[in-house]
Amino acid sequence: MDKAKYLSKTLPNIKNEEILHVFLIVNPVALFVSKMIIDDNNIKDTNLLIISLRNTDVSLISKVFIKPNESYLNRLLIKFFSDTPISRDIIKKIHSKNKKFILYTSWSYHESISTPSIDKILTSNLCQGHFYLEEGQASYRKSKPYSANTIYRDKPKHAENLKNTYRDDALGYIGILSDVFPDAPCDKRIIISNFADLIKAYKPKLLGVETIGLSCAERRLRKDQWESMLSKLIKNMPNGGVIKLHPSFTSTSTKRKKIVSIFNRIAPDSITLCSDNAIIEIEMLYETKVLIGSLTSLNKYADAFRSKFINLDLY
Repeated sequence: MDKAKYLSKTLPNIKNEEILHVFLIVNPVALFVSKMIIDDNNIKDTNLLIISLRNTDVSLISKVFIKPNESYLNRLLIKFFSDTPISRDIIKKIHSKNKKFILYTSWSYHESISTPSIDKILTSNLCQGHFYLEEGQASYRKSKPYSANTIYRDKPKHAENLKNTYRDDALGYIGILSDVFPDAPCDKRIIISNFADLIKAYKPKLLGVETIGLSCAERRLRKDQWESMLSKLIKNMPNGGVIKLHPSFTSTSTKRKKIVSIFNRIAPDSITLCSDNAIIEIEMLYETKVLIGSLTSLNKYADAFRSKFINLDLY
């Protein structure tokens, strides 16, 4: 699809100013892809609703956002009554804008304490359809879109184990590299490349820092393995540099405090932790980096952005 015309071609009878664009942002990749979409289509702030999932920092786009209410009551409603309080709250917020809307999401989430049910949101009479956003490694796995009429879907905890990832009634699949969404229909795959907008909007935090160590995701480790993971990473950074913690370690203050305490105890002065809101993919647009860590989507982005990735088994 012609990327410069994707919104107007998809919804030819609706003017852009009449549409609310609802972005569910689950991680830094989804964040900067969303920013590129917003800038590429000149979407005004008044037509945006930004929803931060899993405590993702969305300040690159806006300081005004909402996030799921992760209350104990909502946890009980979801777990024991199969209720959808997160989706209900988001739909209520959308409807308060009194506009038709388009939903942007990384995949077809189930209701959980940190994500709404995509199926539920799409039942709104104001919904004009949905796009899928590139979110990183999961977006490059083969996953044939499933029928929107599917009644039962598996419910794994992580996208990498999900079989039914994308509904087949999506308006499009938006990413930045040519092999994203490999099983999506070719006429619905949209590749955007307005990286200059990112450079203009983002303030680099790692200029002059060549080596960046990448922690693995928390779920890859037992809690008694956090220190050994950091220790191995530090030992393989002989020239110093910074370490970027995986977002799963900073999703709660308790986890962050624990991992930072371990780091401060074992790390030499030549290695520091970088800011949680540093986006490594964008940092590589400014200057070449050397990334060290277990294989992640950053391996793919390092190749695309002329940087180097050194694979290190951390778990």
